[in-house]
Amino acid sequence: DRPQEAQALLKDLLISVTNFFRDLLPFEALERDIISKLLQNKAPEDQVRVWVAGCATGEEAYSVAILLSECLEDLLEPPRVQIFATDIDEWAIGKARDAYYTPNDAADVAPERLRRFFSREGEGYRVRREVREMVLFATHNVIKDPPFSHLDLVTCRNLLIYLNRTAQERLMQVLHFALNP
Repeated sequence: DRPQEAQALLKDLLISVTNFFRDLLPFEALERDIISKLLQNKAPEDQVRVWVAGCATGEEAYSVAILLSECLEDLLEPPRVQIFATDIDEWAIGKARDAYYTPNDAADVAPERLRRFFSREGEGYRVRREVREMVLFATHNVIKDPPFSHLDLVTCRNLLIYLNRTAQERLMQVLHFALNP
């Protein structure tokens, strides 16, 4: 059956290499240098809009949500946050929505963050509801489908390395269009 063969081939090509706070230095820079600036001029009636393109099974999106949650705690009247997390792989999106991870998946989460943002469930951990509610997961092809717009931040750490130069250039144009000035 051709559709099943095509789906199996696509699954083989979509290598999901991700984990929470993968390569901690970029996340530290995001927290220190970017997020505070994003929140600086936002009023309570404003919305911070983030797109995590190529989110795989959700770890990057939830890591960004955790960083934003921590920064929002310091504000008297925080803005609303909406994170759009997209991937072409429907199976990965389903796992991300489920928000259940093994101890191995959560190995790079600091113990304090693990206590605050995850609930122990069975043999693993589930991302707490207040973090899950910040993230909207959807199947999306960043090269073919229309982009999100009026975004404050875009991350695509799991995506660019898998694209050829032409697709990378096209994606950068799409992301530039999607971002607020």
